Amino acid sequence: MSEDTTREFPGKKTFEERVFERFDAMDARLEKLEERSYDTKPIWEQALKAIMDTREEVGSLNTGLGQVTNRVTVMETAVAGIATDVGTMTTDVAEISTTFSSMKNEFVDLRRELREKVRHELSLIFKLLIEDRQDIRDAEDRIRNLETKLA
Repeated sequence: MSEDTTREFPGKKTFEERVFERFDAMDARLEKLEERSYDTKPIWEQALKAIMDTREEVGSLNTGLGQVTNRVTVMETAVAGIATDVGTMTTDVAEISTTFSSMKNEFVDLRRELREKVRHELSLIFKLLIEDRQDIRDAEDRIRNLETKLA
C-alpha cells in the first residue's frame, strides 16, 4: 500500500524541459513573423482616405443639423401653444372626472335600491309559487281521495 504515486515515468521529460520547449517554439513563431515584415503603408493610406471622407460627411451633417435646429425651434413654439391647450383640457378633464364620480355614486345607490326591490319581488313570487304548489298538491290529494271513493 505504500506505492509512490509521484514517481517519474520512464521516457517523460521534466516540467522545466517541457516549458523551455514551448518557449523555443514561441520564439520560432515570432521570428517567422518578424521576417515577413508586413508593409502597412496601403493600410494607412486607406485609413487617411476614410478619415477625409468622414470629415466631408461631418460637414454635410453640420449643415443638416442647422436646418433641423431651425425646425425644432418652430416646433417648440407650436408645442408651447399645445401645452397651453393641454392645461385647459386637464382642467376640463378634472371637472368631468368629478362629475363622473358623483354619477357613479348615484348609479351605485340606484343599483342597490333596484336589487332590494328585485329581491323583494322575487321573494313574493317564490312565496306565491310555494303556495300554488301546496294548493296543487292539496287538489291532487282531493282528486285521489275522490277517485278512491268512486272506485
